[in-house]
Amino acid sequence: MDEPPAAFRVASDKDALMSTPSGDSQHTMVTANSYAANPGSEWNGALIEETSAFRSDVELFYNLHTLVWDPDLGQTLDIRNDAVTSSVDWHSRHVPELHLTNTLRFADATEANLTHRAVTSVGCSAMLIHNEASFVDDRERTLFTLSKLGLNEHSHDNPWPEQTASVRHAEDCDVIVATDDEHRYVAFTQQRGDSRHFDGHRVGVAGQSTGPDRSAWSDIYEANDGWIDSNDGATGDLDAGFGLHCESASDYSGDSGGGDANGGSEVDGATVEWLTAVGFGRSEADAIAHARDVLDRGYEAELDAFTEAWTEWHDDGPDSPSDDPTVTNLYERSLTSIKTAQDGCCATIAGAFKPHDMTYKFIWPRDQVIIVQALLAAGAVREAELAVGWLSGAQINDDVVDDRGIDRRGTWWQNYYTTGEGHWRALQLDQVGGPIYAHWLLWDETGDDSFRDAYYDTSKRAAEFLLDWDNGWGFPKPHQDPWEEVWGHTTEGSAAAIAGLRCMAAMAETKGESEFAADCRETAETWASNFAEYCFKEHTQYGSHYVTADQPEGDIHPAPDARPDAAAFMAYWPWNVLDADDEALIETAKLADDPRWRASETPCVGRYPADTYTPSGRPEDGGWPLCEAYADVVRWQTGLDDDAVADHLDEATEWTTSAGLLPERVDSDGTVSWNSNLQWSQAMYVLLAESHARGEPFGLAPGE
Repeated sequence: MDEPPAAFRVASDKDALMSTPSGDSQHTMVTANSYAANPGSEWNGALIEETSAFRSDVELFYNLHTLVWDPDLGQTLDIRNDAVTSSVDWHSRHVPELHLTNTLRFADATEANLTHRAVTSVGCSAMLIHNEASFVDDRERTLFTLSKLGLNEHSHDNPWPEQTASVRHAEDCDVIVATDDEHRYVAFTQQRGDSRHFDGHRVGVAGQSTGPDRSAWSDIYEANDGWIDSNDGATGDLDAGFGLHCESASDYSGDSGGGDANGGSEVDGATVEWLTAVGFGRSEADAIAHARDVLDRGYEAELDAFTEAWTEWHDDGPDSPSDDPTVTNLYERSLTSIKTAQDGCCATIAGAFKPHDMTYKFIWPRDQVIIVQALLAAGAVREAELAVGWLSGAQINDDVVDDRGIDRRGTWWQNYYTTGEGHWRALQLDQVGGPIYAHWLLWDETGDDSFRDAYYDTSKRAAEFLLDWDNGWGFPKPHQDPWEEVWGHTTEGSAAAIAGLRCMAAMAETKGESEFAADCRETAETWASNFAEYCFKEHTQYGSHYVTADQPEGDIHPAPDARPDAAAFMAYWPWNVLDADDEALIETAKLADDPRWRASETPCVGRYPADTYTPSGRPEDGGWPLCEAYADVVRWQTGLDDDAVADHLDEATEWTTSAGLLPERVDSDGTVSWNSNLQWSQAMYVLLAESHARGEPFGLAPGE
């Protein structure tokens, strides 16, 4: 099969994401992106992109385009490819209703402004979009809606799936409905005034530019004639499109059923309004019914229910610890983002975006641990318990041997599909000791012994694995580093293992298992006593510092045992293996100001010097907000910079998307580089705000 056209292939960063905190669409996840915010993009438009339902790691469609055909100019413009400006935002920090704007400029220099507002439905599994197009005059035009379908199992591993889509005609409504062999259905329809019919429709095969199966993209955009060669369906890797013909205002026959956001569409002078509904279901009938239901209720009613659900979640949940409105805004947006990314399995995906040819729509146990820490800091105990419960359910309880011959009973896979099935499977000790810490923190913060008892066996199995993972010389055996690039005696992973055993000892003692507690504590202290011997190196090209990993496998440059690494700061917080007065820790923190390691124009350190995990695949000037967060806590607590955390809370507001969400990485000047809405980044902002308010780092693991 031919490769899909560029209109559907380019990865983007997802400036915003949306779901409901309760109700039937709680786990329908929608992302939106403004390419104008990405200096590396050739486009300036904004659109709704990957949308999921049932499980957030399987997209049901990829892009939702709006196109405008002007017959006088013979020109078709698309909101993403042709917009001159665009933006994406939320309604507010509490209500993640999506707001998108695009400005199109035609050949005669006239402009059209398009706005899209979108909500997912609390009442059923669906989303509803209110669209408005404003023109400077009342020429005849046709508006098109076009989407690349994406229904398939594990879409990130099988990018060109086979789907079936058909056009259904009822007396009062036209619908395009698509399905796969997993009984997932998605239905598209629209409404203007009282009409729910299409003005032309096509289901095509993506990448096909000719023939009866030509793609909807080719038929609408590339043909550029204002007409759709209608058909009734197709099978393959599909896209679908449908039209909305708007006569000039002078010829328009009445208001056709109103013009408010609740009733559909009108042409008023040079303004067109209409609704687009997308329904999801496990049957064709359900998907169509859900799309029709949201049209019946109308946009304002759907928005009211959506707003009420999110307002209730925030009212019942955490309050910002800061009096600074700027900090409060990003703090609460971060919490909204974390809740929005919580999948139906009760865990939070790492991020709703796709760098290069992969996706972050997996669940990493390590990320869940930090999210649990942030949720507990904010007082969101219910969400924290859900995540700990997921960790317990995902643990490997059988004698399963991985590709290195390691019996993985008591551990976790590197990351998971939202079904609970393991995906990447390497051993990371922060994903063994970390879940024990998350369990301990839930119990310690709430003082509720029922939490300790509910997950005690889970943590004990993990601790037993760690006890057996001693290398015979008083340190953990090799394992993969937190950045998933190096196998060796890693600094952060070893610290997490020590913290996990200390947490287990604290819980075992209160359960009357004193001998087991003593074994955990003794092993932890032996490993801690040898920590610097393995993890601290002197006289490297960068100086003396903690490294990524001792005795690393592979030929990696700069060598992981001769470069500083921001993950090493986690050995202080949260793992509490190093003290604030540890001289080696202080030396490493001083190096975080080295221009070889940090962004040149904004105070943001990277993972390690010469990192090539960048948009270009080469070392780039920039940094990671979550790495800067760990470095700033060390600066704050060691006395290197008493204002480091306070300054971070202010500076981080410049590292956000147009919707105010933090990314994985920023460029040299703090511009979002890629991978926006990384939930680990959001969690770190919450943790820094809470720690600053308390005057001490929140959630330090037990000390020796």
